[in-house]
Amino acid sequence: MDRLRSARERIATATDLPGILDAAYDAFEDMLAVLRLHQEDDESAFPAYVVAAAAAANGRDWIAGADTLPSAKSRDHADDLPEGTSVTDIAQVVAALSSELSAQLAATAARVADPGDRVCCQGAATEAAAIAVLLSGANPP
Repeated sequence: MDRLRSARERIATATDLPGILDAAYDAFEDMLAVLRLHQEDDESAFPAYVVAAAAAANGRDWIAGADTLPSAKSRDHADDLPEGTSVTDIAQVVAALSSELSAQLAATAARVADPGDRVCCQGAATEAAAIAVLLSGANPP
């Protein structure tokens, strides 16, 4: 879970557009890896995890389309995945990360000058919000 907490920290502290986009891309990748790893841990959580994983992939793809995204580093998202953690705990951590990510991307979209970057941030913010709703058990607005 350290990996997801680190992603949340990066989102919270990123200040410039390239930094926000880079942190968002990594956060979506990390969520996707964790959700896929644990989607079969609990039969009742499987549908929410699968749909949330699809939203994480969509969010990552929105960010990948942004003109200002820094060139891809060698990103390794296969290590340090949380093992032995309850499905409920994972859902709570991913929901919190997604909620923060959605807020950061929506705020970024509101102030970004480039229309392409704005659309990418808005699309990714929508996907992050969907993940938060799916995994928090909250009703959508």
